[in-house]
This record gives sequence, C-alpha cells and structure tokens, in this order.
Amino acid sequence: MHMISFWQNFNAFQNLQNGILIMTRISEFYIEHLYGLYNHKINFDHPEGISILHGPNGVGKTAVLKCINYIFSSNFEELIKIPFNRVSITLSNALRILVTQLKTTSSGGSGKEPSPTGKLEVIIFSNEKLLARHTFNTISQTQSDLSRLYSKIAASARSASVTENYRSLIESKSYIDNHSTSDTSEELTLDDKDAILSESIKNRKKTGSKAVKEILSTFSVHFVETNRLYRPTMEPNPNIAIGVIGTKLSKMTPTVHECARDLVAHINSALKSYGANAQKLDQSFPHRFISESQPSMSIEELKIKFSETVNKLRDLRAIGLLEAESVQPFDIKSLDTVDFNKLEIMSLFVRDSQLKLTVFDSLLARAQLLLGSMEKKFRNKRVLLSKARGLYVKLDSGDELPLESLSSGEQHELVLMYELLFKVPSGTLVLIDEPELSLHVSWQKAFLPELISVAKEVGFNAVVATHSPFIVGGRHDLMSALDAESDDE
Repeated sequence: MHMISFWQNFNAFQNLQNGILIMTRISEFYIEHLYGLYNHKINFDHPEGISILHGPNGVGKTAVLKCINYIFSSNFEELIKIPFNRVSITLSNALRILVTQLKTTSSGGSGKEPSPTGKLEVIIFSNEKLLARHTFNTISQTQSDLSRLYSKIAASARSASVTENYRSLIESKSYIDNHSTSDTSEELTLDDKDAILSESIKNRKKTGSKAVKEILSTFSVHFVETNRLYRPTMEPNPNIAIGVIGTKLSKMTPTVHECARDLVAHINSALKSYGANAQKLDQSFPHRFISESQPSMSIEELKIKFSETVNKLRDLRAIGLLEAESVQPFDIKSLDTVDFNKLEIMSLFVRDSQLKLTVFDSLLARAQLLLGSMEKKFRNKRVLLSKARGLYVKLDSGDELPLESLSSGEQHELVLMYELLFKVPSGTLVLIDEPELSLHVSWQKAFLPELISVAKEVGFNAVVATHSPFIVGGRHDLMSALDAESDDE
C-alpha cells in the first residue's frame, strides 16, 4: 500500500508543475529479439507528440503497437504471444517499465534452446529506483493440477520444508509487526503452518500484482486496430428460451452505426447539461443582480460579447445541435442607444448567455472538425449531424444514403476521425495501425495534418504505424524507421 501511495504522489507531482498539466509521454521504447530477429530502439519524444513508425512488412510495426497496448492494459496473456526477450519503456516522468519473458533451459542436455515458461517479469523503476515488481504466470493451472502436484511431495520432505519456511516467516520483521499478539508457538499443526505460509505467499503475490497493474493503468492507451469497419455485438437468439446458455448471438455490426449511436449519447448529455445550467442561471438571475456587485461592460465590450454569443448560436444551429426557434435574434446596433443605467443588467445577461453555451464548446469544436473533414473529401454527398440519429448522409440529389452504403474508404475515414475525436480521453497515447487502409492518395496526404489538429483539440499523443510514404509526407522529423536487418546479419 505504501508503494501505491508513493506512486500516486509521484505521478501527481510529475504531471502538475506550476499549475500546468503536463502530459506524460513515452520517450523511448526498446524491444530485444522481436521474433528472435530484431532489436528496435525507438525515440518517441517529438515536440508535437506525434511519432510515425515506418518500415517494410514483417519488421514488427504492429507488434510494437500491440506490446505498448498490452503492457499498459496489463493484458499479459496476449503480450506473451508476441515472441521477444525483453521490452523496456521509458516515460517522460522518469518512470521505466522493464518486461522480460522468462525462459528455462531444457533438462535434456546442453545445446538446447531456452524455452518459454509462460511467465513475464514486470519491473517498474522510478528514477532507476525499484518501485514495483511482479512475475505474472500467463499459463492457467487448474486446482486439479495443483492437487496432483502436491500429492507427489513426500510427507517427510513437506514436513521439513514447511517447518523451516514457517520458522523463517514468523521471525521476519513484517510478520512480527502484523501479528504481534498472535500465538506463534510450536503448538500449531503442520497443516496450520502450511496454510499460514500459503496465505502469506498469496497476499505477497496479490500486493505485487496489484501495485504493478495500478501503476500501469495510470498511463492511458487507446489502440486503433486495422479491423475498424465492423464490431461484434450481442443480439437475442430467437430460437433459444430466455435464461438458457446461448440466448444471445454475436453479430458483426458496421462501426459507422456504432459511431452514430455514440454521438446521440454525446449530444443528449450536452443538451441535458445545457438545460440544467440554463435553469440554474435563470432562477438565480434576480438574486445575483440585486445582491451581488456586477461590474458593467463598456458598450464596445458588450458588442463583442454579444457578437461572440450570436456566432456560437449560429454555429450550433448550423450543425443541428440547437433548433432555429431557440436562437433569438438580437440587434447589436441597438446597444449604441442603450441607457447607461442598463449596462449592468445587460452585462450580467451576456455573461450568463456565454456561460450557458460553454457546455457545447468541446462538442461543437469536435463536430465541426469531423463534418468539415468529411465535407472536404466526400463527393456528391454530405455527412450531417442529427440529435435523434447522430450521423446521417445526404446525397446532392436530396436522397439519403445509408451509412453502411458508404464506400470502404469513406467508412474508414469517418470511423477513424470519429474515434479520434469522440472516443479518446484527454491525456491518452493513441496507437494507430495502418491509417492508409482503403484511402485515396490525396486522403493519405491529408491524414497527418488532420491528426495533429485533432490531437491538439482533444489533447492526446499518437504513434502511427504505416507503410505509406504519403502518410509521412514531408514530416521525416516525426519518423522512426524500423530496420529490416536482423541482429545476426
């Protein structure tokens, strides 16, 4: 528990300096003997927070992304499927994660290659001082396997081992501190001692495992894989009675529909916050005007604030977030003749109007980026926003086009942009595998500038794995080329 408390304090200190939130980044990634062939050392510490992995097929671009994703999501069962000896990740907050695949030499004689044990050792350092460590066994063992193992242990050997280990345990300082009032006499049976030992080992493993996983989970990672167009969803099976195993069927659903449903949820949340905030401000308006000192704005300042409010209302109406009737017209020129005594109440009114609309700021900016991007690229059609449906497509002829009827390239573009804008939390490292899939060359060239804009708006860093020179464009300063030559060459 002390280890976790130390990490939380350390993390807070590193990420907040002089009141400014600093995004933790991966500064360096190293993988040893990937596929038994490659050692890759990659510098990710680019000023714009965008890194591009480039190289021929088979050198491990996707494997690098998966390693990062599996490590920080503590998915060690999948991580061990990637053949490597060691991975080292250094973060900008002086944290270093070292993951080693433990291997054992076969007892069959010399010359045997070490074989995987199904175990991963994870060691976490802070300023090169040990912070946490644990060995994860990724090969599950059933209780019956353990029972068979125990049954092979001779009673005499068990007795001697348990007695000696138990004596060492109760003489340890940590055990004495936690069991100062416990009876540690030799009156305990062999089974009692064995149970105490087992519980001690289990607690120790749990503590180490929990510490490692909690530290890793503080670094947010979002993996955008290549299979972007369809998502598995569960639907009721009409042929099986409710309550019986197998009552639901897995079905592949177009991701564009998932994006549309997700956007509806975002819109509803913003509208709910807007309604609650507006009601609160309207109800307290008389009290605040009478009882609180309200600094008056100048006529020119009022004009600027009213113009900003009118423009934002127009933008919200243009993309369908607010209905036309909710946008009341206001003649800004009428402020030229306003009574000086009314400036105070007008100032409070415009401040409240701006406060009411702030709940839409993030949604509006992201929706404009999404719709603007699609408008530049899609021909003879437009992607539009709807409070009820989220997203829909209208042809220039006026007819609607089902989302799933978009071309594969159009769906890839829409899904990828939507995911980056609406599904990535701020402060996350985004891993994007092959963004060029199904995209025209002109769209590939536009990807990186758009990614940089979206990353600034949302507040994330990104690592992109690509084969396409059009994705890189002229930004060779962001590129890390993975060498195709093996270590042995």
